[in-house]
Amino acid sequence: MIIMNVSKHSLIFGLSYALDIAGKNNLSHSKSTAYLSVMISRETGLAEDTVTDIYYAALLHDIAISDEFATNEYKADMKRHCVIGEEIIKKLPLSKEISNYVLYHHEHYNASGPFKLSGENIPKGALIICLASAFDDKFGKSDIYDRNLFLDICSWLDKVKGLFSTEIINAFYSLIKREFFLLDYFNHETKYALSDKIVVSDDVYYQIDDIEKFALCFADIIDQRSPFTFHHSIEIAKLAKKAAAHLGYDDETQNKMYIAGLLHDIGKLHVSIDILHKNGPLTPDERFEINKHTYFTRKILEQIEGFEEIVGFASNHHERLDGTGYPYQMAGDRLCELDRVMAICDVYQALTEERPYREKLKPEQVWSIIDNMAENKHLDKLLIEKIRNVFD
Repeated sequence: MIIMNVSKHSLIFGLSYALDIAGKNNLSHSKSTAYLSVMISRETGLAEDTVTDIYYAALLHDIAISDEFATNEYKADMKRHCVIGEEIIKKLPLSKEISNYVLYHHEHYNASGPFKLSGENIPKGALIICLASAFDDKFGKSDIYDRNLFLDICSWLDKVKGLFSTEIINAFYSLIKREFFLLDYFNHETKYALSDKIVVSDDVYYQIDDIEKFALCFADIIDQRSPFTFHHSIEIAKLAKKAAAHLGYDDETQNKMYIAGLLHDIGKLHVSIDILHKNGPLTPDERFEINKHTYFTRKILEQIEGFEEIVGFASNHHERLDGTGYPYQMAGDRLCELDRVMAICDVYQALTEERPYREKLKPEQVWSIIDNMAENKHLDKLLIEKIRNVFD
């Protein structure tokens, strides 16, 4: 019987970190925006179920992010960013309110936003997220919080007050006048755990179907960044699940392998698109950067309670039996059978896909390379023989 379930809060909270490393300008932007949004929402007296929706929308408000949106093109095409974000959210098991907040999170009270909505036509949650995100963009990387910075914040609020309702601006003023609020926000010891301080009233747990919807969503985000690896994650997920079934693992473990396959490259959101798109072999500097992706895959997935096994399946796919892999140089018994399966699936899938600098390889070429890696103790030779038919 399939019993896997994961808390809605833990899943969304963990995956939001992937969006922050994609933007790379501020590695706590989603969490900081969520913290600020909840504090403002409660200050305005919103009901707790609405506050919870705003919290999730704030964590996911940049779900359409990519490197192009970290440049000036982001400002030029903000409407597209919002529309794509809403389209993605609609595919997830989330309320309509959350998708609306994401769609309109760049609207301004004076109709200067991308959709030209004004006043009460803008969902209050979207306007709150807009203020929280703008504040974090402006001040989130400040090193020292002192009176001068406090005065700068007051001056900034005065300049932007026409963009937001009086109620929201007054709520934010009320918060910043209480010393703890900005001390918490600018305290670098707690900065990356700000939204941990927020307790939302949500005891929803997702089971496998809904977990897979999130995993498929993020797999699509990963693969869309490079036309040469389009569908890479989903194909590995299918292979990994088939291999686990072939080896006699139960349904729950098969599904964990499928999810791990979908998310194994989520750390590549930290890698520049220029490197992912490069039409040729990587330089040592570029290889150094791309090798970071498995580390970030682990750090993202470790934040999700219930993903303990999935973390290893997903993030160990570049480790090698002889300890020459990365990023932990794990070897031998430190890699479980399913870690080894995922590594084989990743190599097979990569060799059977086109790359900017080569066509996909023929089956005999693929197996020659895999067998050679097994002889060199990079991959598990006995395991390859057990699951070879899965790939055929």
